[in-house]
Amino acid sequence: MNENFIPRWIIGTIVTVVVGLVVLFNLPFVRVESTERGIVYTWGAVQDKVLTEWLHMLTPFADDVKKVKITPIQVTIDIPVAAQGAITKDNQTIGTTLTLFFRYKEDKLVDAAKNFGFFTLQDKLTRDVTESFKQTIGQYTIFDVASKQEEIRRAVISGAYAKIWNYPIMIEDIKISNYDWSDEFDNQIQKTMSIAQETKQQEQELKKIEVSAQQRVKQAEANRQAEALNAEAQKLKGEGIKAYNEAITSNPKNMDLELQLKKLEIEKIKAEKRNWQYVPVNNYWPIPVSYSPANQGQ
Repeated sequence: MNENFIPRWIIGTIVTVVVGLVVLFNLPFVRVESTERGIVYTWGAVQDKVLTEWLHMLTPFADDVKKVKITPIQVTIDIPVAAQGAITKDNQTIGTTLTLFFRYKEDKLVDAAKNFGFFTLQDKLTRDVTESFKQTIGQYTIFDVASKQEEIRRAVISGAYAKIWNYPIMIEDIKISNYDWSDEFDNQIQKTMSIAQETKQQEQELKKIEVSAQQRVKQAEANRQAEALNAEAQKLKGEGIKAYNEAITSNPKNMDLELQLKKLEIEKIKAEKRNWQYVPVNNYWPIPVSYSPANQGQ
């Protein structure tokens, strides 16, 4: 027997292993990430199985996998001012940029693939959101667009939900930015803003005039009250003098006392003019005493 002879079964085993390795390393594999799901198509038909995060082996030539994101997807929708613009309640055309955030419902991925198709579904969603925006804008004037942006945004989302409620997707958010309008209306806005600024200045001037007038009225009222108080004081003074005179004339003793006081006042004035010291004695009759520094020690 030839020592170099290799049994056929060994050769067959080696060939089988080699062929198996070649086939194994040439089999199609697909890796699905945590943010994705895999939809399997076998000979073009959607399968009910959805691939989750892992490394999956496919049937050669028969299977194909479409990866679908299950995290929010961002889509930008540009609406120009031209013929495709939205018409406001007052017949003004405006454009804008809509930023749409949506996601596929994970438990409806097979339904999305079988009954819609992912590309068709996203295209339909974009058209529905655009239509919702145009319908919403038709309920507002162009001046409302500037002052009620958040209200309009919520109305657009609500309108879009009403159109896609039976879709295997859900809207996360819609942002509206970069409002645009015709040059003609832009000029009208500039003119309106100028008029508004002039009106505001006039209102401020009018307010200053009103404040000044109010201050003058308050001052006049204060003067009137002061005059009234002064008149009342004069009246009370007159009544007091009258009562005093009546008290003096009604009693002779009071009259004598008054005369004595008057004399004392007169003598005091005379003494002050002569630089005398005034000393009242003997029933209030004045005695003039010459005053000099030498007399202080006496």
